[in-house]
Amino acid sequence: MRWRAAVALLLAVLSLSACRRDQASQVRLCGSAGQLRVGYVGAEEGRARGGQAVLSDQDLARMRDLLTVASRCEVLLEPVASPEQARQRLGGGEWDAAFLPAGLAALALEGSGSGGYNLVRPLGQRSQSRSQLLVPAASTRRTPQQLQGARLGLLPRGSLTGFYLPLYNLHGLSLRSVHYALSYGELLEQLRAGKLDVIAWDAALPDPGADVRLLSEDRNAIPVGALVLSQALVAADHQPFLQVLDQSAAQLPPGLGYVAGVLPEAQRLQRLRAVVNNVESWDLPLEGQPYAVYGRKLQLTPEDQR
Repeated sequence: MRWRAAVALLLAVLSLSACRRDQASQVRLCGSAGQLRVGYVGAEEGRARGGQAVLSDQDLARMRDLLTVASRCEVLLEPVASPEQARQRLGGGEWDAAFLPAGLAALALEGSGSGGYNLVRPLGQRSQSRSQLLVPAASTRRTPQQLQGARLGLLPRGSLTGFYLPLYNLHGLSLRSVHYALSYGELLEQLRAGKLDVIAWDAALPDPGADVRLLSEDRNAIPVGALVLSQALVAADHQPFLQVLDQSAAQLPPGLGYVAGVLPEAQRLQRLRAVVNNVESWDLPLEGQPYAVYGRKLQLTPEDQR
């Protein structure tokens, strides 16, 4: 009799557990519009040339299908090539979730019209990514201070290595003009063509060649990016959504670098929020226009620059 009672109790527990799993699998995770609006920028910004698709059609379809299964909601997936476009979407609270590189992930932490975002999964592979400034090998400029009156090339607003850190480190200078490109490769072409005097660069990229040289390198190691969720989704039951993504991580685009079951290194991104905050508070440069790099600049502590 005791054995039968124990078996009956075990079956009841297993049945209850299965029921709970079934209930969890039925949880829908939708945004305020009744859909799940998802942005995608990718962890390796500045690699794709202007006009290139951020994702292949096959990757896009597979990613949308997986997000639909995970959220049990209609998914609107928006891949964008420009970090500036992504910054606008985040600032307007137009995305419920987003796959972001480090600079935009740090910006998302600052809050937006929808109340900000939470980091839930890391994206990208650990690399030697640091923000650099490159000049032609024959340039007489040897220090950042000698860039007074230079023509500067940057990635669009939203990039840590290609926008925020270069401007932060050029504080106090007056530039002849500022120009933008969607990729470091395009910036390099303009530098070689004599259209620019200095460009932003990422140390993790291959050696650009002997015709250019390093002028300066920022000491901040760039953390990996992150998948972020809006505060409203984090307040909802979002764990089943993450569980499906974790179990199906191999189906996500390989270049995304999604790491299952791990929380992002929020502390590393928090250290760079001061840079993003400071630069975002300035009057920012317009394409092809003169620009004075002035505004409040809070100094980072040695701990912040590790």
